[in-house]
Amino acid sequence: MSRVAIVLSGIVLLAAFCYGQGANPDPAQGAPAAIGHGSFPVKIDKTLDSSKLKAGDAVEVETSGGFKLPDGTLVPKGSKLVGHVTAAMARSKGDAESELAVSFDKLNIANGKQFSVKGAIQAVFPPADEPDPGVPSASTSPHSGSAGGLPPPDYRPMTEVKSGSNTADSSGVQAAADPKSAGVHGFDNLQLQDGVLSSKGKNVKLGGGVRLIVRADILG
Repeated sequence: MSRVAIVLSGIVLLAAFCYGQGANPDPAQGAPAAIGHGSFPVKIDKTLDSSKLKAGDAVEVETSGGFKLPDGTLVPKGSKLVGHVTAAMARSKGDAESELAVSFDKLNIANGKQFSVKGAIQAVFPPADEPDPGVPSASTSPHSGSAGGLPPPDYRPMTEVKSGSNTADSSGVQAAADPKSAGVHGFDNLQLQDGVLSSKGKNVKLGGGVRLIVRADILG
């Protein structure tokens, strides 16, 4: 092979190597940066029933109070948190429990801005018009003060909480709006472990109006 041919072969190989580097960037470079981690209250609009759902089904809930992300973005009440079912099982013969798990993927706020999220259920509370767990005489009318589990109208910071902690007090109203609340409150025969709801009943069913605390990483 002539010297010219050798030089040309080297140029071709070098060009192919450079092209390959440009066409296959490090995947980490394209990953969205996390802008915050914390918990916030939401409300279920459409019933979630493990006997009627399957893995992959879409889920949508709405924020029940306004809060502020660490970067200063305001997330108003009524913003949509979108996710999908990761596990849904009704208890049948031979099964010990029914099960439901949801993973949240996107947060859509009023001005059309969208954030990617990685979120899971941290706490569960009954609808606001049901008697408060542990406080039978407490009013839960959404028209009286802060009853109904809604945060105050001013925006507050997204609150961080350690996984597994439970700081809910005896007042179901305050606890349902407190981002530090954890676990299941006001439901018989329902457990929550690592974001997975389980029951020894025939199904796990969360009706419209049920309030949740969601723990999430917010990604830019």
